[in-house]
Amino acid sequence: MQKREMPASSRRRFTRRQIMRNRIIFALICVAIIVLIASFIARLAGGKNDEPSGQNEGEALSGELSSPAPDATATPKPYPVDMTDWRMILVNGSNPVPDGYTVETQLADSYTGKELQKEAAEQYAAMKEAAQAEGIQLILCSAYRSVDYQTGLFENEKAEWLAQGYSEEEAYNKAATVVAIPGYSEHNTGLAADIVTPEYQDLSEGFEDTPAFEWLSQHAGEYGFILRYPEGLQDVTGIIYEPWHYRYVGVENAKYIQESGLCLEQFVELMAE
Repeated sequence: MQKREMPASSRRRFTRRQIMRNRIIFALICVAIIVLIASFIARLAGGKNDEPSGQNEGEALSGELSSPAPDATATPKPYPVDMTDWRMILVNGSNPVPDGYTVETQLADSYTGKELQKEAAEQYAAMKEAAQAEGIQLILCSAYRSVDYQTGLFENEKAEWLAQGYSEEEAYNKAATVVAIPGYSEHNTGLAADIVTPEYQDLSEGFEDTPAFEWLSQHAGEYGFILRYPEGLQDVTGIIYEPWHYRYVGVENAKYIQESGLCLEQFVELMAE
């Protein structure tokens, strides 16, 4: 029996249906692949979001917690200065000489016979000699003072203000800006030095215009001395600007204090933060 051939028009319709079916199947396969890829990506993203806060990937896998983070409030000190160093003692209107404080003094300036604490005296003598080698003569006009001697100076200063018509309280407060209250004076520690020069022996701001002051500004720190009461800081130090008043703090300490640009009160506060 001879097989009947499909008419041409029918063959064309059949071929079109096959092509259409194949395209639909291919499209479905593509959609399925896209869905699988999207699902895999979503699982990965979800896994990262579920990771415990503060853990990295290695911690999440091992199940081990990291070491405690350093205390963020423990700010490193800006300068390597030991604030328990006896040379860094702070004595001012709010901080008296500590109870039981003793000081061993020795001659610092043979010209005036003034004494300083032993180490400060040795450094001052070296500084005076170095200045002399450059044609600058320094005079130590006031150095270590006992509390009794300081009391006499303070009372004399207060009397001058009283004579100008100020009340007892006003005269006391005025005197305290010029002469430290007894027991609250750096001079009682043996670490304070009032320095002048033969050409200018007044304890006044004019000393800043002398070659001696210029030399001290450049070299005092090399011997452990700092300008104690800088200009414009009376509200901080409680003492007027005194370009003649230097304080021994030690060579290394002086280096960092001068580098900071702060007076002693400000430096102590900075290091206490």
